[in-house]
Amino acid sequence: MLPEIDEPFARPIGTRSMPTVQLPPMSQAEIKSPATPKICSKHLIQAIIFCTSVIVLAKWGTGLPEWQEVIASENGPVERMSVAVWFMGFVWSLAAAYGQRARAVEWLSVSMFLLLFGLRELDAHIWSTGWNLDKLANYWNAQYPLSERILVLALMVMPCLAVGGMLCLRLWHLIGPAWRTGEAWLSHLVVGVALLGVCLTLDKVGSYDLLFLGIGNVGQVFIMVIEEFLEFILAVFTVAVLWQYLQEALNCHE
Repeated sequence: MLPEIDEPFARPIGTRSMPTVQLPPMSQAEIKSPATPKICSKHLIQAIIFCTSVIVLAKWGTGLPEWQEVIASENGPVERMSVAVWFMGFVWSLAAAYGQRARAVEWLSVSMFLLLFGLRELDAHIWSTGWNLDKLANYWNAQYPLSERILVLALMVMPCLAVGGMLCLRLWHLIGPAWRTGEAWLSHLVVGVALLGVCLTLDKVGSYDLLFLGIGNVGQVFIMVIEEFLEFILAVFTVAVLWQYLQEALNCHE
């Protein structure tokens, strides 16, 4: 007579029991929520150091007596260097669109905005049309011909808005996965947009005599200096961030 077996799941006679494998307990770092992108300050600090060094060299090389003439003067050294950086990024982005066909739409959109930023630094919209395209009130100002305003809207403003909307739509689908995985490009985008917003704000504020804030001529000059300096940083920061992606697109990395 066989003895009674108390085990609820008795193994058959003649079979071997599998060794028990115990998994190590998961740490808190492994079970925490998905990573969020950290603001990467490396490229921003590099851009600030580079721009500051170049401005000092420009002051020494040009022999201009005032820092204002080096940084904030129209067609001055800093403005011309900003334009050169924007145009350099524009050319590289065009080459990247050719080298990375799968992302050609994104690279062409980026190249268009880099070109626009460079032309904006040169005030090309003023000397090409005779009026400031940045000022919204000019689009319904009867001082300018209606046909010219419609032409500007049709050939310049609307295409830029269409390309910008398409680029934003493509990026929108990438923001969620990038946020969950903590990709660096999202933090770079946030820093770039913040810099652009500050530059645009200073550009508009600096064009008015804000007497109610006590900002006179000296204050406006200071705002212009800060604006041009930040625009130079924005140009260098943008190209520095794009460079790692340009290397992959151009197949020039080691």
